[in-house]
Amino acid sequence: MAILGISIQSHTGIPLYLESWSEKLRAFREGNPILIAGFLSALSSFANNYRQEIGYIRFLPTDFPDDVYGLDGIYSFIGEYMILCFTDPYQFHKMVHYKLQWIYNKILFKYEHMIRVGKVPNIPEVEKQFIRDILMDSVAWNHIDSKREQLEIAADYIIEEEYPGDVYGCFITSFDNSILFQYGMARDEIEIYINNIGSKGAGLKDGEILHNYVTLPGLEPRLVVMTNSGLKIEISDILGDVVGEGAVPFYYYLITDANCSIGPIMESLTVKFNSVLI
Repeated sequence: MAILGISIQSHTGIPLYLESWSEKLRAFREGNPILIAGFLSALSSFANNYRQEIGYIRFLPTDFPDDVYGLDGIYSFIGEYMILCFTDPYQFHKMVHYKLQWIYNKILFKYEHMIRVGKVPNIPEVEKQFIRDILMDSVAWNHIDSKREQLEIAADYIIEEEYPGDVYGCFITSFDNSILFQYGMARDEIEIYINNIGSKGAGLKDGEILHNYVTLPGLEPRLVVMTNSGLKIEISDILGDVVGEGAVPFYYYLITDANCSIGPIMESLTVKFNSVLI
């Protein structure tokens, strides 16, 4: 996954919603919400006192000493709220902010009058589920899951029949780079490679390709290639207020031999995957 947890609170430290979905955040999940909210507010005040803004914080969970990438805590200040969203480092931070703005527009905005007078709103379960659905890309995930078998057949053909020895894995991500589908390689290995290509892919236009040579100790050098599929999925009636349209793209990735010709392979993958998902 990419979204690992979220904390929503008022600027004054009133905790409203706290949830996590990763063992890396087990201690956070088991902690006292009031103490956590107070700490986050104090950290924000500290930054403000020195005319600084907090973009994100990199955490390295001590219970996972082999995880050299850790996780990112992305701060977002919207209206009366301070939101901290925990993600894997390969997540597109700007797109995560869009998700949080979307949550504010749909859910949090209507509770601001209560926050201003120090009241704690009771967010109903249906709205909490909506928050989870946004963070987890539920619409995109369900669409991918309904086509999983066909995608696996297409990916297997590319890896085993069309370009044997050149392609090691392929996968699909959502508009904030959450992994929705992978084939050919284990997820933890895929995450190592995409943690080392940066976040430039968030700005790819339809059909554009980005590639990066990745060489790491203990792993074979590979090319990591991504493209904006040009295929979009309608996910919100109001997302246009945030990103300019109510549909967002799928991104396609390849992990290939460092010396192969990536253009024809990516074209084949895009045609095959788009024909399945359209």
